Amino acid sequence: MADTTPRLKRIKEQIRELASLAASDQAEAARRLAEELNAELDQALQESTTRPANAAPPRHSPPKAPRDDVARCPICSLRSFRFQKGTVRESPKEEGRYEGFYRCQSCAHEAWCDIG
Repeated sequence: MADTTPRLKRIKEQIRELASLAASDQAEAARRLAEELNAELDQALQESTTRPANAAPPRHSPPKAPRDDVARCPICSLRSFRFQKGTVRESPKEEGRYEGFYRCQSCAHEAWCDIG
């Protein structure tokens, strides 16, 4: 993303020029509008200078795999419920949580399970 500070400053200067050119019968409304726009631009300028232009909001990267890729199957209770590599997704139930796809090598039960 490009730095927006110069563009915002230029827009602010143009708003000042517009306020000075407004007709006398609507000068008060134009001045009020110019003040509102200037306040919004001041806030945008302040936000753009406090946060780097190319900084994205921090996001946790998804885990590559669970700590233990073999678990006890909830159906047959054998320890053959295996994580399938490359099947990590963000949990549809909880934001910031991840699930992995597991398949039981014994009874063929399949399920998405929380991996952190």
